[in-house]
Amino acid sequence: MSEEFANASARGRAPDASPAALRDRLDADAVRDRRDAVLGLLDAVEDAHGLGDRTVAALAERAMGDPDAETRQFAVETLGVAGTGESAIRSALADRNEWVRAEAVVALSRTAGADAGDRLRAALADESGAVRRNALIALAKLDAVDPERLRSRLREDEHAPVREYAAKWLGTHPGETEETVTLLAAVLARDPEAFVRANAARSLGELGTDRAVEALEAQGVEDRSNDVQRAAKRALAAARGEDPDAVDLGDAPAPGSEPSTPERGPGGPPPGGHGPEPTGGQPPGARGNATRKTGRDTPKRPPRGGDPR
Repeated sequence: MSEEFANASARGRAPDASPAALRDRLDADAVRDRRDAVLGLLDAVEDAHGLGDRTVAALAERAMGDPDAETRQFAVETLGVAGTGESAIRSALADRNEWVRAEAVVALSRTAGADAGDRLRAALADESGAVRRNALIALAKLDAVDPERLRSRLREDEHAPVREYAAKWLGTHPGETEETVTLLAAVLARDPEAFVRANAARSLGELGTDRAVEALEAQGVEDRSNDVQRAAKRALAAARGEDPDAVDLGDAPAPGSEPSTPERGPGGPPPGGHGPEPTGGQPPGARGNATRKTGRDTPKRPPRGGDPR
């Protein structure tokens, strides 16, 4: 899963180490050495190097039992990118650290695909908004999410990034269109977060009913956020069968003048403004995974290498 983050590479921390040498460092006494070894293996996997059985077993051990949460998280990510270690990844879904669990959601969607559906749906009940957000994105990308579940998340979830993605995916998974348009119109009018309202506007444009157009005209183009206004204008053009790229959106807002999408800031999918702060760890998906958003706030910890997934 990969929609939403960029992160600095670990490349250079162990410049000449082979995957076998990195595997041997996974048992190092120093946390930094173990973490750097895992990140080096992640770079190797992303460079299309395969992992041998011994390396997979060593990573699984780190994922399930390392005392350092970031090492566990990055081990889970590496297994997910490599498409292996499903048993360890499933165990990580019950980790005490929310970022490890959120990364495990992404990794499971990579390794198990559609077979992960039931476990991903169960993750929507996790106490962490970051986990719920990743689970929702993963289900939608696997085409395994139902419209009622999306509507429920949009109505009820206190974590703004979950609502943001529920609003986004309702544009393509609306179910009962009239019911979905009514909800999206209410969200466009009332949600406190601009990035949630902007996605509601975009989905209304995709659905394009008379009620959707009415909501965009009455609420979207008059929104207090310039970003939402611009999204609504483009959505109106799409609903009317016009070219959204031809719409005059006016001047772009000055940098910093609009509420930003937290997950587009450094680090990935941190907790939203409504949820609890994480106790530590990296935002999941720091290098392109499902949650690499997936997040919307600034993480409490500096991300690896200086920069949701």
